[in-house]
Amino acid sequence: MVRLGLIGKPSDWLIASTYNRDILASRLGVEIVEIPIEEVTSLGEVENGMDGALRIYERIRDIVSRYQLDGVALRCFDLLTTIRNTGCIALSRLNDEGIPAACEGDVPTLVTMLLAKQLSGCPGFQCNPARIEQTPGQAPTMLFAHCTLPLSMCQSYSLTTHFESGIGVAIHGELPTGDYTLMKVSGDLSRVFVSEVTLIRNQYERNLCRTQVWLQMSDEDIQYFLTNPIANHHVLVPGKWSKKINHL
Repeated sequence: MVRLGLIGKPSDWLIASTYNRDILASRLGVEIVEIPIEEVTSLGEVENGMDGALRIYERIRDIVSRYQLDGVALRCFDLLTTIRNTGCIALSRLNDEGIPAACEGDVPTLVTMLLAKQLSGCPGFQCNPARIEQTPGQAPTMLFAHCTLPLSMCQSYSLTTHFESGIGVAIHGELPTGDYTLMKVSGDLSRVFVSEVTLIRNQYERNLCRTQVWLQMSDEDIQYFLTNPIANHHVLVPGKWSKKINHL
């Protein structure tokens, strides 16, 4: 069995991010291990900069080891009011170490990141759709953003604050342009979205999550996001992987 840890409950605002424990176990061999958020928040308030962010990483890395986890989802927003820092660096570093790690206690996104890692060999970027641009005669583009990113996916990066809170440490990464795959599976495995997209540019605005990428995609994909997406979080992976994912 693959053991995925859920540290704390899923964030209250997540849409369509429930999961079916029995289906995940029977079809994918995935076991969800529930872990109290207090195992992280018991750190108490830490330094607001990188030293504090690394203490959070060390605590979560210890949890991964003690519970023998293959991946982890963290109810990260609870850290803002208790520890006064963020889990962005911790999750980024875990992903770079080959341990899929998701924000906001989002189990379906964690499962998607696990599948993406196993199929592509690459960590994935958990991100939200934020803006659409449609110009007549051109393929539509959509902006995706989030505050944590595996540094191995970057061509350059800088450290800044977490968007919603303005505290802690978050990552603004610049990703290489080119071919990527955007994907998401539902928590009961009844739906899958996979699309090969083109990353055409990076940007940085203060009023968005810190890593911000524009993806060129089809009109069909745009309609999916406008009408019936599998929740908000999706996973972006370098390269073209739709055939492998669809086969699975």
